[in-house]
Amino acid sequence: MADQVPLLPYNVYMTEPPQLPVREAEDQGGPDFLVQAEVKGQHARGIVLQGQTCSGENVTVTLILVADGIARVLLENEESDPARIRLARDFPADECEVTITHSEGYVYLQTPSLRIEVALQPFHLTFCDADGRPLLSQNYSEVTNVRMKLTVLPFGLSKINGQRVAFHDSFTAEPDEHFFGFGEKFTDFDKRGQRITTWNIDCGGAFSERSYKNVPFVVSTRKYGVFVDTTNAVDFDMVASNTATYSIISRDSALDYYVIAGPDLKSIVTKYGSLVSFPILPPKWSLGTWISSGFQRDSAEEVLRRARLIREHEIPCDVLHLDCYWQRFGRWSELLWDSELFPDPAGLLAELKSMGFKVCLWMHPYIGIESEYFTRGDEKGYFLKNAQGQTYVVDIWGGFHPPVGIIDVTNPEAIAWFKELLREPLRIGADVYKTDFGEGIPNDALAYSGIKGEQLHNLYSLLYNDIVAQVTEEVTGHTGLVWARSTYAGGQRHAAQWSGDVNSTFPAMASTIRSGLSMAMCGHAFWSHDVGGFTGHPSTELYVRWAQFGLFSPMIRAHGNSTRLPWDFGPRGLELFRTYARLRYRLLPYLYTYACVAARTSLPIMRPMVLEFPDDPSTHTMDLQYMLGEELLVAPIYNLSGERTVYLPEGRWIDYWTRETFTGPRTIQVQAPLETLPLYVRANALIPTAEPVSFTAEEPFTDITVEAYLLERGTFELQDRDGQTRITAELEGSQLRISLAGAKRQLALRLLPLAGSALVTEVLINTTQACKEVSSGEQQPQNTWVQAEDGTILVKLSV
Repeated sequence: MADQVPLLPYNVYMTEPPQLPVREAEDQGGPDFLVQAEVKGQHARGIVLQGQTCSGENVTVTLILVADGIARVLLENEESDPARIRLARDFPADECEVTITHSEGYVYLQTPSLRIEVALQPFHLTFCDADGRPLLSQNYSEVTNVRMKLTVLPFGLSKINGQRVAFHDSFTAEPDEHFFGFGEKFTDFDKRGQRITTWNIDCGGAFSERSYKNVPFVVSTRKYGVFVDTTNAVDFDMVASNTATYSIISRDSALDYYVIAGPDLKSIVTKYGSLVSFPILPPKWSLGTWISSGFQRDSAEEVLRRARLIREHEIPCDVLHLDCYWQRFGRWSELLWDSELFPDPAGLLAELKSMGFKVCLWMHPYIGIESEYFTRGDEKGYFLKNAQGQTYVVDIWGGFHPPVGIIDVTNPEAIAWFKELLREPLRIGADVYKTDFGEGIPNDALAYSGIKGEQLHNLYSLLYNDIVAQVTEEVTGHTGLVWARSTYAGGQRHAAQWSGDVNSTFPAMASTIRSGLSMAMCGHAFWSHDVGGFTGHPSTELYVRWAQFGLFSPMIRAHGNSTRLPWDFGPRGLELFRTYARLRYRLLPYLYTYACVAARTSLPIMRPMVLEFPDDPSTHTMDLQYMLGEELLVAPIYNLSGERTVYLPEGRWIDYWTRETFTGPRTIQVQAPLETLPLYVRANALIPTAEPVSFTAEEPFTDITVEAYLLERGTFELQDRDGQTRITAELEGSQLRISLAGAKRQLALRLLPLAGSALVTEVLINTTQACKEVSSGEQQPQNTWVQAEDGTILVKLSV
C-alpha cells in the first residue's frame, strides 16, 4: 500500500497490510538469493532442484509444466509448509506431454507452446514461447547500482534477525513492455511504473492504489501472464524502483507462481481462468437494470412506490435492491426484517414478484454487538477471535454503527448457522444478496481452522461469497449469484462484483472505467458500478453520463448514498436513462451471448482495447474507452464539456447514431451532446437484438432481429438457453446471401444502409432458397424481404 500522504490528517485503516521491514544502516544483512542448483529429482512433467543461496543456505525449487502453456515455479525451504493455502487447481497428470532434456549446466522443459530454460550455475530461469522467443527472464544483471548495492530483490528470500519475512523474484522489463491486471485498480490501466500491494481494503473511493478487489495476476504485452498463488499480501514493484526490472515480494511461507504463455492475451486470460475458476453463467434477469433504494431510510410503502413508478415511467428494470435499512438499525446484519417498517415482508416480496421484479437484499458478514444474534454467536464461538481467545470486536463503520463481530467462515458450525440466517429471506421470496464488505479482517485475528488473520484476510472474501452463493442456489434454484464488493483470485465464480463506494464526480467515473478494465484483464466478466457514483449527489449531467457508461457495462445498478432514481434528475434525466435502458434491453441477446462466452472462457464482456487489439501499440495504455463484446466500441464521456478523443483501430467503424463510416487506425475528436454516448460498430458486425421489455424471462429469446452493419461478409454465433445459432450474411454485388444454422429456426435480419454499400435486388437464404420481395406496407410473411424508404432492408427468414 502507498505511504500516508504528507501533511494530511492521520487516517486509520484497520486492515493495513503488515509492513515489510526497511533495513537500517547498521543492518549489514541482505537478500539471500539463488546462485546455483543441482537436479535432485525428475518426474513426467517437471524437475526438483536443490538450490544454494549466496549465504550457503539450501532451498528447494520445483519446476512443473502443469499444462500446455502453464508453468509452475515453487521456491521454498527444504521442508515444505503443509498448511500453506493454494488457490490454483491441480491439472491431471496426462494434461500435456513434457519433454525434459539435460545438457552441460542446463535443463530444458518443453511443451508445444512454452519452454523453460534452466541455467544451473549461475542459476537463471528463462521462459520462451513456441518459437523460442524469450517471454520472461529472471534478471540478475540490472539489479545493482554503481556501488554494487541491490536495487531490487532477486530470486530468493529475505530474513530479519534470523527470521524469514519474504520470498521474492525479479524479471527483466523490456523498454516497450506494458502490464495489466491486479484486480480492480483505480490507477492507470497500464501498471508500468506503479507499486501495488494485493491486499483487500475498504478504500472508500476511487482515488488511489487501494482497492476492494485484488488479484495477484499480471498480463504483459509480451504475451505472458504471471499469477502468484498465495492469499498473503504480495508486493509488486512494476518498474518503479528500477527501470529495467519488475519484482514480486510474497510474505507467504513459499514463493509459488505460475507463468502463463499464449499466442495472444485472450488465451492467457482463459488459461488463467482454467487455473483458478471460470465465471458462473448468471440468470438472464441479472443482465437487466438494477435500481436501488440508496443508502437511506426505507419502508415497504416506499419500496412499492418505487416499483410502481418504475413501471409507470416504462423503465425496463429486473431487480429492486433494498439496502441496509430493510433491517433494524444498530443490528445489521442479523438478516431480520425491521418489523415496523416492513410488517409483511412475504407479502411485499409477493407483490413485487407480481410486477416482474426480482429482489436483492443488502448484507455483510458482521453482526452488531446489540443484536441478540451476536450474543448467541459469541457464546457458540462463531466469530473470529483475538489473541486472548475472545470474540474480535471491531468498529467497521467508524462510529456510524455499533461495533461488530466477524463471522468465522472457517468454522463448519458457524457456516451452518450463518446459512440458516441467510435462508429465511430467500425462502419467502428474495432472489439475491448484495454481499457488502468482507475486507475488514484484522491481521492478528485467529480463525477456528487455525489460520491467522494475515493469511485469511484476502481469502475471507472468497469463503464469505462461497457461503452466500451456495445457500442462494440451494433455496432459489438458480446459479449462486451474489453482488459482491470484495473478492480475490478465483472470485469470478461468484459472477457479479461492483466497484464500491466511489465519489460522485467525473474524475471518479474515469477511475471507475479504469478499474473495470483492470478487473477484466483478470477474467472477472460480470462487473458493475454505482450509476452516479456512491458518495455525494451527482448533477443531472454526471448522472446521465454515468448511466450511459453503466448501461453499456456488463451489469448495471443505480445506487448511491442519496437517490439515484431516474425521475429525481428531472425530465431530461428520466428520458435519457429510459432511452439507454431500452437500448440495453434491445441488446440483451448480444450481451447474453457474451455472458455465455465468459462462462466458458473467462473472457470479459467489457474488454480493454489491448485485449482485442494486442498488436496495436496505441491500445497499450488506452483506459477510457473499451469494447463491449467484439463488435461494439464504447467511449463514455467523462467530463462536463462533452468532448473527448476516440481511437478507432485498424479496420472500418460505423458511428452507431449517424452510420458514418470511418477507416482506422485513426483518432477522432468527438463533441457529444448529453443525449449521445459515443458508440461505434465494427464494419460487417451482425448484432442480435430483441424488442425491449419491462423485465426479462429466462426462456430463450424470441423474435430476434439481427442488425447487419454489412459491407462484405459478417458472422455471429448467437448463444441462448436453447443452444447456439450461427448467422452469416454476405453482400456480393446486388445479392444478399444469408445463412442460418443451429437452434433458432427463424429470425429477422435488418440490413442497414451504409455509405458505399450496393443496391440489393436479390436475397438468398442458405445458399439456394430464394427470398421473395414484398412491397412496403404489406404484411410480411417468412422468407420475404422488404425495402424501406431510407434503404433499410428487412428480411424475415425461416429454415
